[in-house]
Amino acid sequence: MTRPAVTLLTDYGPHSEHVGALHAVLVARCPGLERVDLAHDVPQGDVRWGAILLARLAPILPDAVHLAVVDPGVGGARRGLAVRLAGGGALVGPDNGLLGAAADRLGVSGAVTLDPARLGAGDVPATFHGRDLFAPAAARLAAGDPIDALGDRIPPGDIARPDLPDPEVAPGGIITEAAGLDRFGNVALLAGPGHLELARIAPGDRVAVLCGGRELPAVVGRTFGDVPVGDGLLHVDSHGHLAVAVNLGSAAALLGVTRSGARVAISRVRGPAGRVPGGSGAANP
Repeated sequence: MTRPAVTLLTDYGPHSEHVGALHAVLVARCPGLERVDLAHDVPQGDVRWGAILLARLAPILPDAVHLAVVDPGVGGARRGLAVRLAGGGALVGPDNGLLGAAADRLGVSGAVTLDPARLGAGDVPATFHGRDLFAPAAARLAAGDPIDALGDRIPPGDIARPDLPDPEVAPGGIITEAAGLDRFGNVALLAGPGHLELARIAPGDRVAVLCGGRELPAVVGRTFGDVPVGDGLLHVDSHGHLAVAVNLGSAAALLGVTRSGARVAISRVRGPAGRVPGGSGAANP
């Protein structure tokens, strides 16, 4: 029999005592549980980037219980949720948009608002629901409890979704927002390869990437080595996002991006296109 698994995604920081507390609660309530740390370096309170990461990573373990806590409104009006997924897994966390993208990607068969009384949590402190509400709920689900044992049903359509605005696209340009950034300084955007096509921006084209008054020249390519060390690259990342990178450098630092939501403009630069492996090398129209 396969051991139950719980994944963890938070903004607590990878070496935080708060992460240790989640692990301790899970083990105490469901001994023998497999635990997988998906990410604990989500920027503090960045719910949208946390939601995007959860939707990226949860499908790798669709049968697991996914415990996610990026919760700047902890103790406030937002609800705690447990969501049963169509494939048998579950999501547990705050109903602030964090769970919505993963729920849409994996499909929902039921959802409940967490009831502390049914979890045996008593008077839950207001500032650490990860330890006192969400981790106990995740452990219960991993141990095989039905979702209805944790609270009252809500319609799946009532689950909060993250704000993921469509980019503005015109020939030669895209205006969008930063979805988030990784520790290498790569900046993922709320745009994909189809938006490049609509903007008539092709492999090998030179572009200017602008954010908050800063500009980064870049070339449209496939991978980091397509540009010299220190140069900018506009590419489609491993998760299908259009992304800005610098070969052995930080696009985030050069553009001043620290979290999701920064407005980013991409403009094709007139003149001879760059040449990259697999690129057309043709001049811009």
